[in-house]
Amino acid sequence: MTKKILALLLCTVILTSIVLAGCGGGDGGTSSSSDSTSGNTGNAGNVATLLTTALGDKSFDDSCWRGLNEIKEKYGVDITYFEMKQDLTKGIPALTEFAESGKYGLIVSGTYNNVENAQAVIEAFPNQKFIHYDASIQDGGNGPYANAFSIQYKQNEGSYLVGWLSGKITKTGILAQLGMSEIDVIWDFIYGYLEGAKAARDDIRVITSFIGDGENVAKAKELANDAMSQGADILFHIAGGAGAGMFEAIAENGGGKVWGIGVDSDQYAEYEAAGKSEIAGIILTSMIKNVGNSLVWAYDKEVEGTLEWGTNVTLGISEDAVGPAESGAFLELDESLLEEYAQVKEDVASGKVTVGTAFGHTLEEQQEFANTFRP
Repeated sequence: MTKKILALLLCTVILTSIVLAGCGGGDGGTSSSSDSTSGNTGNAGNVATLLTTALGDKSFDDSCWRGLNEIKEKYGVDITYFEMKQDLTKGIPALTEFAESGKYGLIVSGTYNNVENAQAVIEAFPNQKFIHYDASIQDGGNGPYANAFSIQYKQNEGSYLVGWLSGKITKTGILAQLGMSEIDVIWDFIYGYLEGAKAARDDIRVITSFIGDGENVAKAKELANDAMSQGADILFHIAGGAGAGMFEAIAENGGGKVWGIGVDSDQYAEYEAAGKSEIAGIILTSMIKNVGNSLVWAYDKEVEGTLEWGTNVTLGISEDAVGPAESGAFLELDESLLEEYAQVKEDVASGKVTVGTAFGHTLEEQQEFANTFRP
C-alpha cells in the first residue's frame, strides 16, 4: 500500500465525521425493510453503495439504486447509499464507515475513477466483501483481492447495436458522438458505435468530440449544436449527467429532424417519468449498461454460494447486461427494420459478429481510428 493511501486511511476518522454524519443528510440515505438484519438466513446481508455522483443522474447511480431496491424487495434486506458527488476525497471515508459499521454483507462501488479508493478500503478490511462495477479492482494495487468481485461490461457490443441503428436511420449520413473524456472505457463505446454504423452504411461519417467531464452540461450543448451545424442528424452521448446538454440542444435546435441517443440507463423512460416529454420525444434509444441487473445477478449468486470472489467478470449482450433500450421511439421503428435489428443482435450475442475494442490500443491509435470517419 502506498504512502498516499496510508495517509488517506489515517485521515478517515476526521474526514468521516465531517463528510458522512452517519451516512445521512444530503449525501446519503437508507431504505429499510422491517424484517431485515444483516446475515439473515436466505440472504447475503444488507447492502451499502457508494454513488459516484448522486441519485437523479439518469445514469449509473440511478441504475445501481434500482438494482439494490430489487434486492431489498426480493430478500428483505436494508440498503443504503452515500452520494460522492464527483468528490473523490469522500470515497475512502464513506467506504470505511460502511465497513467499520459491520452492518453490511456487501459494499458496492463503481466505477473507473473510484478504483484506488476501493482498493485501499478492500485491503484494510479483508473480512468485508466488496463488489465493484464498471472497472476491475483486481488489477493493479495489491490485487487480486479474495474479498472482492468486479463486474465489467462489453459496452462496445451494446454500442455496436446503437451504431447500426443510427446508420440505418440517418437521413444525412452524418452522425455524432460526444464522449465524456478520452479514457479507454469511453473509447470502447466509440469503437463499437463506429463499427456498427459502418456495418449499416458503408459511407457513414461520424463526428467524435469530447466534453472533458461528466457534468459540463453547457459544453455538451455547445458540441451538440456544432455537430448539428455540420449535418449530424443522430447524436449519441457517452457523458453521464453532461448528456442533458445534448438533449437540450436537440430539443431546441433539432427542428424535429434530429434524434438523440442516451447512455447507461433508459433515458427516454427517465425523462418521461420526470414529465419532460419534450426531451423524451427526441430520444431514439439509449445504450444501457444494466448495472442494476448485474448487481441483482451477483447478489443472487452470493446467496446461492456460487459468486467467485477474487475474480472479475465481463458481461455483454448474451447476458442482457448491455444493449439498446427497447422503448419509446425504438418501438415505433418499421417492423422490417426491427426484424433485421433482432438478427444483428443475435449475431453479436452468439459471437458470429465480433466487435472491436479500444482496450489494448494507444490513445493515438484510438484517435486515428475515429478520424477515419470524420466528415
